[in-house]
Amino acid sequence: MDEIQQRWLYALSAPLVALNPDADYTAPTYCFDLKHVDVEGGWGITSRPELLEMLRTADTGHATRLNEAYRQWERCLPSEWHALIEGLDTRQRAFYELASRTFGECGPGGIRAWDIGRMGFLLRSAVLHGWIDLTESLWLHGRMAARARYYYDSWTTYLNAFMVGKAFWSCLGNADERLTHEYDRQGDYPGNTVIPEKIDRDARALFAQLPWDMPLHLPERPDTLGEFDWS
Repeated sequence: MDEIQQRWLYALSAPLVALNPDADYTAPTYCFDLKHVDVEGGWGITSRPELLEMLRTADTGHATRLNEAYRQWERCLPSEWHALIEGLDTRQRAFYELASRTFGECGPGGIRAWDIGRMGFLLRSAVLHGWIDLTESLWLHGRMAARARYYYDSWTTYLNAFMVGKAFWSCLGNADERLTHEYDRQGDYPGNTVIPEKIDRDARALFAQLPWDMPLHLPERPDTLGEFDWS
């Protein structure tokens, strides 16, 4: 797999690179110093088996809370949508209204990019920790690339979805009646605005070299992954 194709895979976690000044958009290990990657404290991961199990979050993470909302917004007539949200509790209504407001930016994939991007970060951190090797990382990244391309049609949509997902996650600790208000504030929060600003400033040339539909000649599934089954 050539270097430019590998960079395509690493770009899946570009938003998290933008948040960390010591990280690298193109490095297989995300950054070069373990002290900047607190996987144990932040994720509770201390071993290879725990890391591999956590990767399933690409399919079972925060996006699952909004998947149905995005699906319903896409298929419902206006009258059907109104009747649907009228029957929801305060928290679920806030979730569904967020989906209706962001469908144009995310598309039917919803906020799955948030989960995919974070798993990309974990894979690159795992290489730094020595839990997986580069070939394993590339194959596992390939599984996430397949998901990203299935749900999204461009880097713009993917990155938008990551940003909405981050906003969704950031607000989860709020009381039900505060959620809609907090979602409205996320567009001005520096922790969110810094991501598109830094990607535009520091990675515009990189993304120009990475067309969304670039062919990816991934390595064969390594035997070292044993019984870990991930389609």
